[in-house]
Amino acid sequence: MLELAAAVSAGAAMTIAIVSLAAPVPVAEVAGVAAVRSRANRLWLREATLAAAAAWPWLDGAGLITAEAAAAICAAAVALLFTGLPALAVAAGAGGVAAVRLAVAARIQAIRAERQDAVLEAVRMLRQLLETGAGSVQQAIGVLGERGPTPLRRDFRLIAATSLGRRQAWTAARDRIAEPLFDMLAAAILIQGPGGGELAPLFAELEATVTSAQEVEREAEALQVQARSAATIIVSLPVVFLLVLSTFRSPYLDAFHRPAGEVFLAAMLAVMAMSYAWMRRLLRLDGLQRVRLTDA
Repeated sequence: MLELAAAVSAGAAMTIAIVSLAAPVPVAEVAGVAAVRSRANRLWLREATLAAAAAWPWLDGAGLITAEAAAAICAAAVALLFTGLPALAVAAGAGGVAAVRLAVAARIQAIRAERQDAVLEAVRMLRQLLETGAGSVQQAIGVLGERGPTPLRRDFRLIAATSLGRRQAWTAARDRIAEPLFDMLAAAILIQGPGGGELAPLFAELEATVTSAQEVEREAEALQVQARSAATIIVSLPVVFLLVLSTFRSPYLDAFHRPAGEVFLAAMLAVMAMSYAWMRRLLRLDGLQRVRLTDA
């Protein structure tokens, strides 16, 4: 019970520190404290952006930080009860935070995949409407606003309802969707519009380009996920092995309960954490770059 109380107290202290550091920065403050709070505010903004991208109505920045803190406290308490090793409790707490962020990242990736499929379907529908002589591009966009892909209907309705300032409407839609494939669609319409010409062949080429870009990006993402999963398994295996030995009260762990052993274990876990961060950095892919139009 004493170990559980210590783990809960440490987690509560960490949560209070996070919340207090993320509070608004006062006008008069010493330079050191201001720098710490500035970093905390950036952390708060990053978590709020991540929570907003997940599009869960019940999740915001404060809720995400609270969920991460709760997961860290629970994981650290369980690890400390099973092993009695503070270093493993810290590692388990980091794993709890990673589990919460993994769930949010999976949700964001699913939304992005749905949005990419919607853009591809919109390009295909535009090509078909223009090939069948459905009217102008603006009329075809109006049809997309009514019967187009569900994730993009609202944006197409707003564009179709704009008779003046179409470039600004497209720019606003690009900012909301924030998808490189949609930028290609907007660029094709905005560039081709003033120049005139046959649009059906253009959208046929755009459909092929978007399809190819989507296939390449998703294949790269799949390879990246495989590599990250392998790195995660490699790093997690020693921790899991130590947890299993602790469950069976193995005498091999007696050395880690001494001060020198605890320091050694903490150092090895720190090296593993730095190696994992380095591997994730090497495996990071920038993906497709967004199209920027200076006149849009």
